[in-house]
Amino acid sequence: MSKPQNTDPKNSKDHGIDIYHDLDPDADKAGQLNTIYADWADKYDEDNDNKLKTVSQPTTVELFAKHITDASVEILDVGCGTGIVGKFLKRSGFTTYDGTDPTLEMLNLADKHGYRHLFPLEPGEPLPVDDASYDAAFCVGVFTHGHLGPEGFDELLRVTKPGGMIAFTVNEGVWEPGRFAPAIEALSVQEKWHVIEQVKRDYMVNEGVQAWYIVACKT
Repeated sequence: MSKPQNTDPKNSKDHGIDIYHDLDPDADKAGQLNTIYADWADKYDEDNDNKLKTVSQPTTVELFAKHITDASVEILDVGCGTGIVGKFLKRSGFTTYDGTDPTLEMLNLADKHGYRHLFPLEPGEPLPVDDASYDAAFCVGVFTHGHLGPEGFDELLRVTKPGGMIAFTVNEGVWEPGRFAPAIEALSVQEKWHVIEQVKRDYMVNEGVQAWYIVACKT
């Protein structure tokens, strides 16, 4: 497993999409993000593929698939957006995955990618899912600038069955300021999970941005 290194905390205003750079810190962040993503939904996939050349979704699925032998495992894709993770899960032979996202416009577009169920979530509230419901949880592209911090790990752990897998990305620009490495290590020390793989790879190729990719097993 690769160990965390000093990273360049790339400012999202210089490296990445500019659509959410001007969030008002004094206004409701969740509401602002929902409006932004609702307006962006129709162009999101095009920007993901062409403007940014984001590779986080196929990379996360690839790493996850290395550690899973049963393609029928039940997966929850948290922050599924337009369903790009689902597209690559389907290509990799996985058959049973649900998605949740706060933006209905995104969820409507995700429907074509083979999700069993798609349902909305309320930012800041627990996921509308029972404890230990899934064999695995994904959270790709959510731990990034202006979005969610390591406090989100608790919900990923809650909805995953003991022995299940959790696969997620952390944008390099928030890795150190967000104190993700200590949070990941603390959960390992507390025996909440053990990290199977942790690597730094390309995230948004056209912007020169990388991310940490982590696959952990809930204990």
